[in-house]
Amino acid sequence: MSATPHQTADELAQDAPRPVAVDGLVVADNAELSRFEGRVGGELAAVAVYSAAPRFLVFSHTEVLSGFESRGIASAVVRHALEEVRERGLTAVPLCPFVARWIQRHPEYSDVVQRTSTRVPRDED
Repeated sequence: MSATPHQTADELAQDAPRPVAVDGLVVADNAELSRFEGRVGGELAAVAVYSAAPRFLVFSHTEVLSGFESRGIASAVVRHALEEVRERGLTAVPLCPFVARWIQRHPEYSDVVQRTSTRVPRDED
């Protein structure tokens, strides 16, 4: 992918198949804390919190820390998280409203999403 001269960082993040760094943003899974973290210059900028089950990652909350808003960081963190879900052969359950809306805007991730509105799926589902 090559950037056009007028693409913003958000547009680049949306176009990237697997962003690892966007404008100094590095995204990684912190499994010990059950969250994907976006860091800028080593400083925590955003998180996507999940609960792990053998076949699912249930996304419950996404947060951008003060000073990092409106830079596309949460979108890049969610994209990275869903790429990880896909690579691990898991299914994402988007209980977090931000994650659910992001997936609606990016149907290319619908193959890794469990649609549920009333409960978290069980592993036997």
